[in-house]
Amino acid sequence: MAFRFPLQSLLRFRQSLEHHEQMLLQAANQKVSEVRRKIDSLEQCQNRRSDLQRQGLSAGLSGAELQFDTLCNAALEDYRHVLENELVQLEKLRDKQEEVFRRARMQREILESIRDVQLRAYQAEKNRREQRSLDDLFLMRREFLRREH
Repeated sequence: MAFRFPLQSLLRFRQSLEHHEQMLLQAANQKVSEVRRKIDSLEQCQNRRSDLQRQGLSAGLSGAELQFDTLCNAALEDYRHVLENELVQLEKLRDKQEEVFRRARMQREILESIRDVQLRAYQAEKNRREQRSLDDLFLMRREFLRREH
């Protein structure tokens, strides 16, 4: 008789749930990374604009161009604040999803531990039965040989 874990369907469900939560966690991590890349790109853009503005000032920028640059810099800074706020929110969501994933993993591991304990008990009982059977065969053979002599 083969080993049968009575909670196998629950274990499969827990494995599926853990996998689902892991996929959601990966998606959350990707969103966080994407916003971080946007912030980094924006910083590079702001640095390039600052360099160009310095060069323009030394070359004699007009007041209108300077005012336009100031408005552009303010708009970029506003966008940066929007991205930073979005990043904070996404990191919170990611942290919550990470906790959900940890709980799903723990629940799956608990069921696997139960299955492993039951499997070891099954194997030990199977080994005892096999040994008993071998012992019985040995005793029957010994008795048979004793009767023949």
